[in-house]
Amino acid sequence: MDIKTRFAKAIDSQFTHLGRAAVYIKSLSEPQDIIVIARRPEQLFELGDGHLHAENPQLEFRVSEVSSPSRGDEIHIDGRIYRIESEPRLDLHQLVWVTDSLPLIE
Repeated sequence: MDIKTRFAKAIDSQFTHLGRAAVYIKSLSEPQDIIVIARRPEQLFELGDGHLHAENPQLEFRVSEVSSPSRGDEIHIDGRIYRIESEPRLDLHQLVWVTDSLPLIE
């Protein structure tokens, strides 16, 4: 078994155990069921004498499920809608898309 196959199996295992069911919606396409891992990296901004704490949702999903995500696409998780706000980027092994997103308020 080559190294890329081993990484793919490890990624699949990670998504099976840590992932959540979601629906990926690309404009002019049919909705697609996927599995996502949601992370909330923390950022601390200084504003004058104070600090502002922000959590921007970062969603990860497999390349095998979505081949070409785009800025503006939506991901629905547990009744919440997230819009991809920046160009999706691939992880080191080119198996997982990493996207910065914002929750939409309906």
